[in-house]
Amino acid sequence: MSNTNYLNWLKTAKTVVLIPLYIFVNCTTSYAQVPETAVINYASDRGVRLVRGATDSVRAEPGQRMQKYKDAVEIPGSKKSLSRLSLRNRMDGQIGGLVQAGPASVTSAYTFPCKASTSVLYGWRQGSSPCSDGLWVVPLVSQSHSSKVPPSGFKNTYSATASKNLLQAQASTDLVRYYCSTAANPKMGQWMTSTSSLSPEAACQEATQKCEASTGGKCLVASLGEWNVNDPDLVVSMQCASNKTTEISARTRQGNGSVIDKLLLEIEQMSLSVNAINCVPSIYHPNELIVSPVKDELTLIQTNNVNGNLEINVLVGTVNIVSVKRLVKVSKGFSYRLRENDISRIDCDNILQSQPVQEFLNTANWPQDAAEQLQGYRSGFCKSPERRPDNGNGGRIRINIPFGGGGGGEEPTPGVGDE
Repeated sequence: MSNTNYLNWLKTAKTVVLIPLYIFVNCTTSYAQVPETAVINYASDRGVRLVRGATDSVRAEPGQRMQKYKDAVEIPGSKKSLSRLSLRNRMDGQIGGLVQAGPASVTSAYTFPCKASTSVLYGWRQGSSPCSDGLWVVPLVSQSHSSKVPPSGFKNTYSATASKNLLQAQASTDLVRYYCSTAANPKMGQWMTSTSSLSPEAACQEATQKCEASTGGKCLVASLGEWNVNDPDLVVSMQCASNKTTEISARTRQGNGSVIDKLLLEIEQMSLSVNAINCVPSIYHPNELIVSPVKDELTLIQTNNVNGNLEINVLVGTVNIVSVKRLVKVSKGFSYRLRENDISRIDCDNILQSQPVQEFLNTANWPQDAAEQLQGYRSGFCKSPERRPDNGNGGRIRINIPFGGGGGGEEPTPGVGDE
């Protein structure tokens, strides 16, 4: 696509690609509420671990608080092992989201605030959760290609041994590069992006210094992450706010790890040329998904890892799901699988009666101030249709949406996930 055509597209585009996982700034009007902590409300047994940073692992216990981007809970594969956590909003201390990890036959994990692996029930909504713009869903084995990394040099892997080995491997190969973006007060609309081969701190220091020198005010980290120059298939996404409206525009470019620097710079220059404000980049890997609510309504999803294949069951609300090659909208009562790239109906009644969901919806299992939110999940829970839709494919809907160098777009298939 030519630069002229791209600029025209960028000026008129609506929301088509998600804001990255680690985002501190609401690009349109105000700072987003990011909980100071996640509180562990329940840990079923001694096997449930709280992994602090890269090296420390302790038994998870009720009342423990997790730090942003550093801490994770790891739940061993078991029919009974699970952990429940409530996310507390920074401004008013109210619950902004509910998370239950496990039980499952293989290890599950949740990293505060926005990363889930294997079997996780995640309930939230726009504007009241750190992940209103995206819950990052990854297979447990994908840590060596983590495209969103925490600050202060911590790796959000789920075991100290794996983390240590990964850091050693990265140091020996010197193939990992880091990116960081910063944004000023939304009223100023300024932003800066930097990359570094040294560390995320180095990239963020440079981006912050440039941003604050340009604005004379304070700038916050908006997104940060990493990529490997040997990755054969990555996507760079830049999402920006308009300086005239509240619409969000976005653009993607696809390429291998060796050209990410070039693609990131290209998209940055294009965004600057149209005076886009508070632009936030992100880099996606083929085996990852980003899930976010479509509307400001209660949303509940269930993530699964089926033989290494990511699956998202939408139980309440409607979500956008983004991966390297596709963007789809999925409503409650439907499931999306990454490997097949399709949407199919789910058995809502059976899922509702399953152990994990019954555990999640039980008011007695949560703090008292979660009762209203839980009632919303119960009343909004999907229901199985009386008969499967006759679309000639057994209720399964195939989707093909190439991103490639030509860039993003909303799911065009009419009626997918509609009620």
